[in-house]
Order: sequence, then structure tokens, then C-alpha cells
Amino acid sequence: MADQTRAGWELLPAYALDAVDDLERRTVERLLETDPRAREALEEYRDVVAAFTVEHAPPAHLRDEVLARAVETPQVRSAAPSGASAERRPRRWGLVAAAAAAVVAVAVPTTVAVRATQEQARLQQRVDAIARMVADPQAELVRGQVAGGGEASVLVAGDDYLFSAHDLPGPGDGRDYQLWVVDAEGGVTPAGVLQVDGGTVEHLVQGVPGAGVAVTVEPDGGSEQPTTDPIVVLGA
Repeated sequence: MADQTRAGWELLPAYALDAVDDLERRTVERLLETDPRAREALEEYRDVVAAFTVEHAPPAHLRDEVLARAVETPQVRSAAPSGASAERRPRRWGLVAAAAAAVVAVAVPTTVAVRATQEQARLQQRVDAIARMVADPQAELVRGQVAGGGEASVLVAGDDYLFSAHDLPGPGDGRDYQLWVVDAEGGVTPAGVLQVDGGTVEHLVQGVPGAGVAVTVEPDGGSEQPTTDPIVVLGA
């Protein structure tokens, strides 16, 4: 029984991704019937998967590589600082593994793009960068509501940031959403104009020191400094 319980816990991340066979599914579901902690953990895994999953499923070998890296990462918990406006959840290695598989899905391009060797190499580098982020034991996932509509999240790992948002309204004619990295003193560094598609956006920023990110609405093409108040601030 102890072995089955342990197996159920180990399979929770894969179960959240619907990546188990029938026997594994029964093992997890027996655990869920008897252990409320397992049900809570499953909801956490699904929350992270939902934050980053898109329609394109990742190739199996890429997902397996990232899951293997994440499983090797020690269990870590991170708590929200007092007064934080955005939600910060406790992290388990399984949560990191689920997030890893999910963000790989974000990084995988359409079939047409994969055919281009140069583009494939660039995207592979992107997948590797995201895999390192989610395997970082100090990484944090921060969520928040966007003023005017929509929800946003950012995965922060050192000086790297994976920003995601959905249900965003249009920025308006002649306007763009722009991402900024915000430091602890409130200074900002431009981090790119966001390419929103159907209210959804995902944007990776690497190597910019800071404490979090913010989004503003700027003139078409972006600005050197913010010209409006942020519509969302995460982690700063």
C-alpha cells in the first residue's frame, strides 16, 4: 500500500497533463479518493499547466527531457512576502515538472515553422532556456489581474522572465502593450512590445536584472520609458 501511495504521488504531475496509461490513472485516482493533500496538489499542478498550455502539443521527446530535468530538482517551497498583491503558490518538484512540460508546449511552433532549420534551432534554444528556468529551485510563478480585463502571470528565475497573459482586450488603435522589467527601486528596463494574438500573449525575457515585470499601453512600436500607468505589475 505504501508503494502504491508513493507511486500515486510520483504520477500526479503526469496525471495533471493527461499523460498516464490506464493502470497509472487508476493508481492516481485511488490516491485522490483517500488523500485530500493529493487532491490539493493536483489542483496546484493543473493551475500551472493552465497558465502556460496552448493548443500545440509538445513533441514527446522534448517533454520527456524537461520532465527529467525537473524531477532532478530538490523540493523547494517559496512563500509570498507580506503585502504582496499577486498570488505566489508553494512549489513542489512535481509542480515544477508540470510547469516544465506546459511551457515547452508554449515554445513549440506550428508544423510549418518547424520545417525551417534556422527557426527550429532558435526555438530549441528557447525551449532549453525555459527548461532551465522551471528547473531553478528559486523560480517563482506570480499571477495577477490586468486592469481593463484579462489575467497575467510571470515565471521568474533569476534575471529571466516568462510572461503570459490571456483574455486581454485590444490596446486601441495606434497603441501597443509593452513589457518592462522593474527593479527593486522602481526603475524600469524596456523588455519588448507584446505580440498579442486573440487576447493571448507569451513573451520570454532573458538576462535583465530586476524584481518583477509590468505592462503599460504605449504608442505603436513602444516607448523608451513608460508614458502611462501600468495595467499590471507582477512581482515587483
